[in-house]
Amino acid sequence: MAVADTGRGTAGARRPARWLLVLYVICLLAAAPTGVPRPAPGGGLSADRLTALFDSYGDTSGRWTGADRTTSVRLPDGRLLWLFSDTFLGPVNPDGSRPRTAPFVNNSAIVQHGDELGETLHGGTPEEPQALIPSPSPGEFHWIGDAQVVGDTLQVLANSYRRTGAGPLDHTLLGTSLATFALPSLTPTGVRPLPLGARVSWGSSLLRDGGHTYVYGTEAAGQAKFAHLARVTGDDLGGPWEFWTGDGWSTDGRGSARVLSGVGTAYGVQRVDGRYVLVTHENNLVFSADLVAYSATAPTGPFEGPDYLHRAPETAAGHLVYDADLHPDLARPGKLLVSYNVNDVDDAVTYADAGVYRPRFVEVDWPRHRPDRADVPPAPEALTARPGGAGAVELTWPAVRADSELRYQVHRRDVTTGQTHFVRIGEPSTEPRAAADFLVDRHEYEFRVTTLGRRGESPPSPVAATTATVPPPPPPTGLRARAGRSGDVTLSWDPVPFVQLFRIAQRNLATGERRSVGTFTGTHTTVEFLRHATTYEFTVVAVGGGGDSVPSSPVRVTAVVTPPPAPSGLAAGTRPDGTVRLTWRTLGPGVTYRVHRRDLDRGAAYDPPAWESGAGHVARHLEHGHEYEFTVSAVNSGGEGPRATPVRIRARLAPPEAVPRDLRAEVGPGSVELTWRSPDPDGWHRVYRRDLTAGDRDFTEEPIPTRGTRATVAALRNGHEYEFVVAVVNQAGPGPRSEPVRATPRLPTPTGLTVTAGGTGDARLSWQSAGPGLAYRVQLRDATAGEAWRTDPYPVHGTRHTAVLLTRAHRYEFRVAATDGRDVGAAGAPVAVRVR
Repeated sequence: MAVADTGRGTAGARRPARWLLVLYVICLLAAAPTGVPRPAPGGGLSADRLTALFDSYGDTSGRWTGADRTTSVRLPDGRLLWLFSDTFLGPVNPDGSRPRTAPFVNNSAIVQHGDELGETLHGGTPEEPQALIPSPSPGEFHWIGDAQVVGDTLQVLANSYRRTGAGPLDHTLLGTSLATFALPSLTPTGVRPLPLGARVSWGSSLLRDGGHTYVYGTEAAGQAKFAHLARVTGDDLGGPWEFWTGDGWSTDGRGSARVLSGVGTAYGVQRVDGRYVLVTHENNLVFSADLVAYSATAPTGPFEGPDYLHRAPETAAGHLVYDADLHPDLARPGKLLVSYNVNDVDDAVTYADAGVYRPRFVEVDWPRHRPDRADVPPAPEALTARPGGAGAVELTWPAVRADSELRYQVHRRDVTTGQTHFVRIGEPSTEPRAAADFLVDRHEYEFRVTTLGRRGESPPSPVAATTATVPPPPPPTGLRARAGRSGDVTLSWDPVPFVQLFRIAQRNLATGERRSVGTFTGTHTTVEFLRHATTYEFTVVAVGGGGDSVPSSPVRVTAVVTPPPAPSGLAAGTRPDGTVRLTWRTLGPGVTYRVHRRDLDRGAAYDPPAWESGAGHVARHLEHGHEYEFTVSAVNSGGEGPRATPVRIRARLAPPEAVPRDLRAEVGPGSVELTWRSPDPDGWHRVYRRDLTAGDRDFTEEPIPTRGTRATVAALRNGHEYEFVVAVVNQAGPGPRSEPVRATPRLPTPTGLTVTAGGTGDARLSWQSAGPGLAYRVQLRDATAGEAWRTDPYPVHGTRHTAVLLTRAHRYEFRVAATDGRDVGAAGAPVAVRVR
């Protein structure tokens, strides 16, 4: 969640953005908020109506509890899309607090129908939500810029960041991307990095005007922020960009010029009555409560102002305000509709009260009423600036007149940082003197004073300039540490004069490891994700205008982590591949899960558990038709918590849908070797055959399935024509069969027969082998006696045979045929011999 415009949020630091080139999901919210004011008359929506709308939605929708950035874009079908950066999802507790296990994503959206909020859009799944615009890579994330509609596409500028530490200020800009969504479905269609560099976060505001789309951006230079301006011809942000250089337009982004100081990361620009109005949270001062407007006659400036529009009351409770934006599609006539975001320096506050971290809306009349110059009091005639104590500057001026109703307002400009306009500092004074503090060492400042009366504000006094001399602040005192129950430690310390930033360091006393926790605002924060029963030492450094203080005295504390509760919402669903998908509600970061299962049909005990880092698991290697029981427990550094209420489900495997292709048959002796291509080349297959010569009408299944894409079918009838098909098979049965292939196996004919007569009424035969696994039948006849062919009664298992008991002086003919034990093939050519 973002924290002011000096940095973004602590929640984003606690929950690193996760890139899984993800499945995007739209989570529908059917419940419409109730009990909020109705639309304002005269068109548009009032600021009170919108603030109440988001409050009610956050409290009752059950899916969205708060977010920041808050930009809006009208869709062609009349719907309004609200886009957010850091977002908390899930329900709110009955006491109005936000669960510590609330899912957190770095960007999201809500669709508005008429005057009611509808669907929440994000990536991932409802059980494991992810950002709507996914992270570029692990450890990186996108924050939302402005958006527009181009034809049937929604274009959203998004800035990518990488965390550099755990604190709200610890991140660095990586560049700007263009995310696109198809309309009207809002289906994500891509995220493309733009060649814009990492100096400016582009997309603070978009403005279509005069044949161009103007793109405003923000450059962060230390604690200062500056507006920049680019444009594209027409409306496609994917086209060539030009950059305002201060004198003209250039295609080289390195020449982009600073247009205005003191803007937020997000701000709004709108054309009103021929002038360009820029509304922003006042960022020339750190932690200002003011929303201001600047105006110009051209989108490039120069801008006049500031006009002070609104002072956010939330700062009185210690909260921060930031990221102002304009919403012209909802504004009522004659008014600017402005949103701003609210957060707290201690995220424990945003968990305790979910209503803190939500957008607020205000309306202001525009153009502003300008009092007649004759009615305003005179300005002070002179101003003197002198160094004061502790790095402050003492300001004095002559009183305008003795009038108890007059007050004086001091304005300051930091020349060294390039601040373009003076900004109000402090509260109005009734005395002609004031002190300016929170200065930066060796920075040159300019001051001026105005007089405030009942009818307006005077012109400014003459300018007084000085260079500040600011020593380093003293170290913080009173550092205290209180251990929570979830591996968290709350640190607090006493305020340090003129200091708003603090840097915390941590040492693990068990390992000696030292690390920077981060840079924080305020005088208290919560450090999380510490290990159970481990003692840590913390110190804090004050970061002031004169540099860093020495570290405070250390404080030690032992972290406590209670085992997590049982996960809730455990559900199981079968999948066509025979696996079971388990989901449950996440318990937040720092927790892993143990998944337990047992096969109830086998009466088995629970298997060794599987480990998961997220709220989901796919159970594999299940037996088709068996009933299984599953339960889940959560584990953190404090140990394993109780198991969830078990769920039972019967594993169901769907028969395969894939069909083998390119079935081929190669004929062998009494067999056919089949080969095919399969979508599951290592899986199991069934082979079927039918004997067409024998008149088979149905296929016969081979008794043993084969694994892979090759099978040999044996014991086939010689000379019979067969037809074969193949199917993928699993435990649920076979899938669809392949196209058939036909083959006719034939036994080979032996060759190379030679016959030699013996001397005792016998003949010796030899021949060449016809192939492995075959036997032979010798056929003979007494040609002299006119005898018919007869077969020797015994098969020969080699390639030699001796015929005996032959009649001497008779001429005999011999031939040989191969046999597979069932059929006999064709005999070879006969060979004659005369017996001696």
